[in-house]
Amino acid sequence: MSEVLILVVEDDPLQRRLIKQNLEREGYVVMEAATGRAALEVVGRYPVDIAVVDYKLDGETGVEVICEMLKQNPLITPVVVTAFANVETAVEAMRQGAYDYIVKPLDFEKFLMVIERARERQTLRREVTSLRTSLEDKFSSKNLILESPQAAEVGRLIAKAAGSEATVLISGETGTGKDVVAKTIHFASKRKDGPYLAVNIPSLPETLVEGELFGAEKGAYTGATERKIGKFEAASGGTLLLDEIGDLPVQTQVKLLRVLQEREFSRLGSAKALKADVRIMAATNRDLGALMKEGRFRPDLFYRLNVIQIQVPPLRERKEDVPALVDLFIKKYAPRESKKIEGITQEAMAALLRYSFPGNIRELENIIERAVVFADSSFITLADIPVFLKEKKEDEVAPEGLSLDDQVGRLEVREIKRALIEAGGVKARAARALGITERVLGYKMKAYGLDG
Repeated sequence: MSEVLILVVEDDPLQRRLIKQNLEREGYVVMEAATGRAALEVVGRYPVDIAVVDYKLDGETGVEVICEMLKQNPLITPVVVTAFANVETAVEAMRQGAYDYIVKPLDFEKFLMVIERARERQTLRREVTSLRTSLEDKFSSKNLILESPQAAEVGRLIAKAAGSEATVLISGETGTGKDVVAKTIHFASKRKDGPYLAVNIPSLPETLVEGELFGAEKGAYTGATERKIGKFEAASGGTLLLDEIGDLPVQTQVKLLRVLQEREFSRLGSAKALKADVRIMAATNRDLGALMKEGRFRPDLFYRLNVIQIQVPPLRERKEDVPALVDLFIKKYAPRESKKIEGITQEAMAALLRYSFPGNIRELENIIERAVVFADSSFITLADIPVFLKEKKEDEVAPEGLSLDDQVGRLEVREIKRALIEAGGVKARAARALGITERVLGYKMKAYGLDG
């Protein structure tokens, strides 16, 4: 843990020394500053990872110091320490770039959990920055959002797949961006100068699937009045994505298996073998394991396709990516509508973050496109988004009079319970979905009485 450098900015020397001792006991490297000016000097000279900043400094606020810090080093993760436990203070700090906050008097167990989350975020940001740079060197995809731990793992697999010729199976719910993953792999691979073709299998009549994939000679079937070049032939030297592979007819699965095994195919109506110089990727939103049990998908084909498996998580499990995706879609649609939209209000963003997005990224894109059309100012507001997004469920509305800590606690309990249910009680999987370590999840479960 010694590679993480923490700066403690606190004008009370006793409190500063207490924080420093607790952090050093956990193995962190800690530097100190009593004023905002001293803190900025440290940031200018050393690669600070995490800044623990008191909200109330002598003559200035911690928020002002954080703003200046982030101008010097945007990769710092700031944590605010405040004695003013109210929503406005926390919201102001978070809006200006703080990652999290802790309330005085410090509960050091909670404080160290916050620091642990900040450390994990910092490590992830380093990995994501490195990964994004690596991918953008090969493929300038502006649609690849890798902010959350789940998306970062997808990015890691994309990088591995891009350096390989192996077949790739991309699975995930409808609208999660499986096509973006496939394109990113292609354009980051050595086949990037070759064609990239995608065929949506459910959109084809079952009788025409083989002709579409493998091609057909004149007269091979009724209506074949001339030779037809199939997708395997047209994609030669490049990549072919078989979208919704779970809908491929069983008889065609046999022929696809032959292509994967022998790297050759024949047009319908011809015995001549053609070389299949193509990288095959497949995508599905269906449970191929269930289809195999039902006899509707061949196990041998599944194993041939499933050399590199990439599971694209639903948007409800990667909420950290929502702000970046919103920004992406605003930049996409505002110029089309001849509007200068700078961003989205906090209230509108909060409504988006509460929503579960059954239609995933595709649904979010449609919502933002609509909001851009309706927006009358330089920011998308609550009035610009659909009505159903503004409705809060009863369990999301905190009772009157709860402190900020209690409100945050209610939210954490609800999210931990949801993650554990969706993970079937497996803590490691639930922790990944929440974007925290299993150890931190264990701390929280014990603190909230959920460990039973």
